[in-house]
Amino acid sequence: MRRELRAFKQIGFNPDLYSIWKGHSMWEGKQIYRFKFSRLLSLFFWIPYWSWRKPKAFKEILNELLKKPCPSLQNWNETFLALGFALVEASNFKVKNYSLIHGIWATMPATATLALSKLIDVPFSMGAHAYDVFRTGGDWLLELKFRNAVFIRTSSQSTVRRIEQVGVSSGKIKLIRRGLTSWPVRENFLMIDHSRLELLSVGRLVEKKGYIHQLQIAASLLEESIPFRLRIVGSGPLKKFLLKEINRLGLIENVIFLGSKSQKETREVYLNSDVFIFTGIIAKDGDRDGIPNVIPEAMSAGCLILASSHAGASEAFIDDVSGFSLNPKDTQKWVSILKEFWEEPGSFQLMRKRSVKHTRQAFDVLQTAHSFHSVIEQNLDL
Repeated sequence: MRRELRAFKQIGFNPDLYSIWKGHSMWEGKQIYRFKFSRLLSLFFWIPYWSWRKPKAFKEILNELLKKPCPSLQNWNETFLALGFALVEASNFKVKNYSLIHGIWATMPATATLALSKLIDVPFSMGAHAYDVFRTGGDWLLELKFRNAVFIRTSSQSTVRRIEQVGVSSGKIKLIRRGLTSWPVRENFLMIDHSRLELLSVGRLVEKKGYIHQLQIAASLLEESIPFRLRIVGSGPLKKFLLKEINRLGLIENVIFLGSKSQKETREVYLNSDVFIFTGIIAKDGDRDGIPNVIPEAMSAGCLILASSHAGASEAFIDDVSGFSLNPKDTQKWVSILKEFWEEPGSFQLMRKRSVKHTRQAFDVLQTAHSFHSVIEQNLDL
C-alpha cells in the first residue's frame, strides 16, 4: 500500500487517507486521519440519528448480518468496529463532499465504506484479496459489499474466479497487480556460495505457507547429499512446531529461522540467495495466498523461483520460462530441479534473467498505479 501511495503521488493523485485501527498520524509528510476509539461513546447519539435518517440502510445491513453466522471472533470485532466508525464519522465524510470512498481490503475497511455509502449516498469501491474472500468462507458482509461496490480491485486471477463464483459480473472486477519499486541489482547469476545451495523462503509462519513441505524438501536434499542452507524470514504461531520438526528430521544445521526483517534487510537476503521457495497450500479454514508479494520481490532480485501451483502463487511468472510451478506435495520434483541447479547452475541463468525482466514489466508500481487511477476516474464519470 505504501508503494502504491508513493506512485499515486508521482502521477499527481493524492487521496485522503483514513485509518480505523491505530497507526501514525503522519506518513511521509501526508496527514492520516486516525479514528479515535473514544468517539464510539457518541454512538448513543448517532445510532438513533442515523436509524431515523436512513432506516433502509440499517435494515439492509442488519438483515445481511442475520443471514449467516459470523465466520470468526476477529471478523465480528472488525465488522462492528467498522460500522461504529461509519456511524460516528458519516457526518464528517459528508462535509468533505467525496466523490468516491475506497476500502483497501474487503474486511474492516470495506465494511466501513459500505456503511458510509449507505448513510451519505456516496459511491464506494473496495479491494478484495485472497485472505479477504477465502478465509472461513470470506467476510461476514462480503456478498452485500460485492453487490453495492462500483468496482472491486483484486490482484490475482484465482481471486477473480472466487469473486465471480459469488455472482459478481466480470465487468465489475478489476485485476490490477500489486506493484514493486526500488529494483535490486544482482551483480551476476552465478552461485552465491559454491560450497552449498543458498535457499530462501519469506513469509509468516502459518499453515497456508506450507512450511512442512519445505522441511520435507530439505530432508530429501539431505538424503541426496546436496549441500544447502535454507533460511526462512518471518515469524508466526507455527515456529515451535516447525523447530520440533527440524530437530526430528535432523535439519538443525541446514534450516535457519531469521525472524522478521525490515524491507531493506529482506532485500539483502534476496540478493544473497540462489533459489526462492514458496510452498503455499490451502489451509483448513480455506485461507490461501493470491500472489504473495514475496514472489515478485524474489524474482526481481534474480532468484530462481520454485513456487506452489496452488491458488495464485504461480501467476507471478510463466511456468518453465521465468520460474517453476510445482505441487508442494510432490517433494521429488522440487528436489530434482534443485539437484539439477546444484550440478549445472549455468543452465538456469537465462530463466533467472527472464524472471527479472518479467517482474519489471508486470509489477512496475507506476504502471499499476496508473491502471488503478484510471479505473477510479472511469467510475467518477459514471
